[in-house]
Amino acid sequence: MTREQFIKFKADLLCFGAALSDKAREMLILEHPHFFDKGFIDAVNMNVLGSNICVSIAEAFSENSKYVLDFSDGAYFIEAFNEKAPVRFFPQLPKTNTIIDEIAVLHADGCINIWPSTNCCYDKPDIKCKFCSLLPKTKAPIPVEVLCDGLKKLMAQVPDYTLNFSGATYKSPDIMVDYWCSLAKGIREFSNCPIAVEFAPPSDLSLLEKLKESGVTVAIMNIEIVAEELRKKICPGKSAITLEHYHKALKKAVEVFGRGQVSSVMIGGIQPFEDIKKECEYLTSIGVFPTIMPFRPLDDCTFFDVTSCNPDLLIEISEYLGALLRKEHLAPECQEGCTKCGGCSIENDCYLEGKTEIRYIV
Repeated sequence: MTREQFIKFKADLLCFGAALSDKAREMLILEHPHFFDKGFIDAVNMNVLGSNICVSIAEAFSENSKYVLDFSDGAYFIEAFNEKAPVRFFPQLPKTNTIIDEIAVLHADGCINIWPSTNCCYDKPDIKCKFCSLLPKTKAPIPVEVLCDGLKKLMAQVPDYTLNFSGATYKSPDIMVDYWCSLAKGIREFSNCPIAVEFAPPSDLSLLEKLKESGVTVAIMNIEIVAEELRKKICPGKSAITLEHYHKALKKAVEVFGRGQVSSVMIGGIQPFEDIKKECEYLTSIGVFPTIMPFRPLDDCTFFDVTSCNPDLLIEISEYLGALLRKEHLAPECQEGCTKCGGCSIENDCYLEGKTEIRYIV
């Protein structure tokens, strides 16, 4: 499969998900029953031809995908461009007999993803982000001491792994950042592993320094929607954080964490790609790594009946971003966590153009 074919294949999977053959469904129910949970955080993380991909298989839209996850001769595969691309799922983490066993999953080799908070201050009638499918499964973030108890047991078994934390914004961005600071401090008592954290920018930007001092390695603050008026329509609550404040926070974060150690997600397919292009130019110029995540109409989001992102447009803007990343020397592998994983987007794959090795050409 050529580079161009693979990027098309991955973009299609991200935007449209994968259907299941009867045999694959039968085997997944036995081996990976949690794959059938709905929602963004429960999409299937897999590695195909050396690239990580986050693929929806449990949502209504994925049933109509032209790609079929199949199983035969003891292995999973997806056929594309007249080839059977082998699919590798990441192994289960070692057991700790704590809450960690329920919430920690591998999104990539050596990268553990955890959502300690699902109760969001923006998850209220009329103000919830319309692309969000997160359901409030917890009333408050899991207590730091409870998380650290489990993480200490886990990291003793996988000491070289990266911890990547995401989660709903509990009560306010500032309160949530305080939580991340406490958690990072607790982890630093038993581990020196990289820690990446996704959070909304706090009103008090000095908290970014506190995050770094607490032990956080990578800061992720997601703009998501660029144009202010459109942000107010799509993110009625979160749009109270202006784009100007995001820019101030991201600039400050680069000063604190370092160039290439800060990233921001924008969502493709529900806003003009020209807006994303201009924002990518700005963010890369200040040392921020942009990620373009395609919109997909998850069953539990307000936009469940909106069309998925056009994969060809996603490829076009991601190739443009890949060139910007090369120009600014912002290599995906230099940032731990979500950016290095690259499973939710294709700019990492587009970045590889011109490299001596393209890992997924076979």
